[in-house]
Amino acid sequence: MITYKFPEEKEYGEFYAKKLDDELSLQFLQNGIILDKSQAEHICHFFWAMVDASIEDENNGVKLQWNEGAEFWNEKLMNSISAHLEALDYEEEWENEVDKQ
Repeated sequence: MITYKFPEEKEYGEFYAKKLDDELSLQFLQNGIILDKSQAEHICHFFWAMVDASIEDENNGVKLQWNEGAEFWNEKLMNSISAHLEALDYEEEWENEVDKQ
């Protein structure tokens, strides 16, 4: 199960999973379980879609409920997700998505 360093990471990720209408990612953020390679790839893709959405929100002046800002929470959630994927031996899936960026 994924370990979050801060509870706000989970809240932040859930906010964007809902905004992006991504039920699979929302389930992962809530229960912390990845069942297979396909889900791991989906979570990797979601993370970068979330980053893009947060940048768009920032450019449009959207005020988030987290005072530290999107960049801060993106970084924290990136560390948690990538560490979790690595622990499950899905590091290659993470790296493949990073290379697309």
